[in-house]
Amino acid sequence: MKKTMLSLFLIVVPIALLLPSTITNEVKDDLEDKIELSREGGTTRIANSRTMMSMTVAEPVLVEAHSSRNIVTISVQNYRGGAWVEIIGSKGAKQYYFEVYDMGFDVVSLSGLPADKYTIRIMLGTETFTGTFKKGMYGNN
Repeated sequence: MKKTMLSLFLIVVPIALLLPSTITNEVKDDLEDKIELSREGGTTRIANSRTMMSMTVAEPVLVEAHSSRNIVTISVQNYRGGAWVEIIGSKGAKQYYFEVYDMGFDVVSLSGLPADKYTIRIMLGTETFTGTFKKGMYGNN
């Protein structure tokens, strides 16, 4: 009985000590990486009544940005044209351009930019979307 208890103890204790080190309590959620963007501009157009009757309502432009490790991913929907991206921090800046055809997705590498708090500005024609994110050491958020 003592040998059984001792062998059970020798098996259970190492497992109990190793198990917590393999389980991390960090919950990584997509919402943590999402960059909150605010719209800063745009134009309003006034049309006469004849134009209003024949006009179709356009879908609003949707822009999302996520930061993950050493990259920023940008998704644009309901837009056609060029997308100009500026990432600006106190220790460095980066600019990037890509074309969108109704829907577009692109990745901006943050390599070469040091750890800092950055402002991202995404310009689509006359509309500008702005947000902030942090880049940690070695690409960690």
